[in-house]
Amino acid sequence: MNIPLEIKSWTVERRREFHRYPEPSWHEVKTAARIEQILGELGIETRRVAGTGVIGQLRGGQPGKTVGLRADIDGLQQHEETGLPFASENPGFMHACGHDAHIAMLLGAAKLLAERASSLPGRVLFLFQPAEELCQGAKAMIEAGALEGVHAVFGIHVWSALPAGKVSIEPGPRMASADIFKITFKGKGGHGSAPQEGVDTIVPAALTVLGLQSIVCKELDARKPVVLNVGQIHGGTRFNVIADETTIDGSVRCFDPEVQDLIEEKVRRVARLTAEAHRATVELEYSRACPVTVNDPGLTELAQRVARRELGEACLACLEPVTGSEDFSFYASKVPATYAFLGVGNKAKGTTYPQHHPCYDIDEDVLEYGVKLHVAFAEAFLRGENSV
Repeated sequence: MNIPLEIKSWTVERRREFHRYPEPSWHEVKTAARIEQILGELGIETRRVAGTGVIGQLRGGQPGKTVGLRADIDGLQQHEETGLPFASENPGFMHACGHDAHIAMLLGAAKLLAERASSLPGRVLFLFQPAEELCQGAKAMIEAGALEGVHAVFGIHVWSALPAGKVSIEPGPRMASADIFKITFKGKGGHGSAPQEGVDTIVPAALTVLGLQSIVCKELDARKPVVLNVGQIHGGTRFNVIADETTIDGSVRCFDPEVQDLIEEKVRRVARLTAEAHRATVELEYSRACPVTVNDPGLTELAQRVARRELGEACLACLEPVTGSEDFSFYASKVPATYAFLGVGNKAKGTTYPQHHPCYDIDEDVLEYGVKLHVAFAEAFLRGENSV
């Protein structure tokens, strides 16, 4: 598939436009409005869902199945340090995870598919999703009916750890689940010189932090990866005052739903028993932010075949499962889906900074590859190149 030069340059322009105006999760107001405007200019029907989510619908010239193509649209609350001429003009916010590229690639695909609509069977839904960084947007889109009548979903994430132009599309678990916990220890304040008169919460909180780490190395199957991180601890007001309340916040990531269940029970047990041993009480909030992202084997094989055909036999690279999390997992838990990592790393262009780094940037030459993958996957699926 040859991407016309006009669409290549147009896609780069759109990426720079959206990069310049990042907006945080659930506040992608101008971003969503601009996406609607562009899709409308392409003759694609749109509807607004989940606040700032946008669904574009392209009807083919013949009846058939429906495929969803997804891009996330939110930026990060982070100061940009790239020095790009199109750097963020919204102070304190930037597109440090590549969502600007995701928007641009999907819009480029929409532009090309709109030109081919008459020859397409079925429908293409363009799912522009808010609040991925909070792991909330996909679920809200689904609850608003985004997957009604959809037979398959495809998504792409640009990835600086992969060389520019390489693609990783593997079957099975690809990104970890994400659980978030907050543990609050409550005791009794007093003077630090008279500990017997109070109930200190700093000590059980500190011991719980250590105890949580032992869950991973002493209570779980070492063959099943788990990451348990305590990111915050807050307690006390002064050096000589017994802290009557201390909180710790953290997250848990894994690739196995059964392990996910085990960990929650163990976190609750460690916190409760440690608090009891030190005369404190405990309150625990434990939430499942998103499940494991699992690629459907059949769709993944189709995506690999499409990638080799469009980008060359050598384009595929094997990327180990990522312990970061993605709410694309909610789509994959409802309908067959597959998620690809598209390499944008290029040392010569300074695009090897990791996601969420203030200097994060992409090799823009890769944008046309994302357009190709979206278009070719949609066409291949709708024309029945697989059996899903």
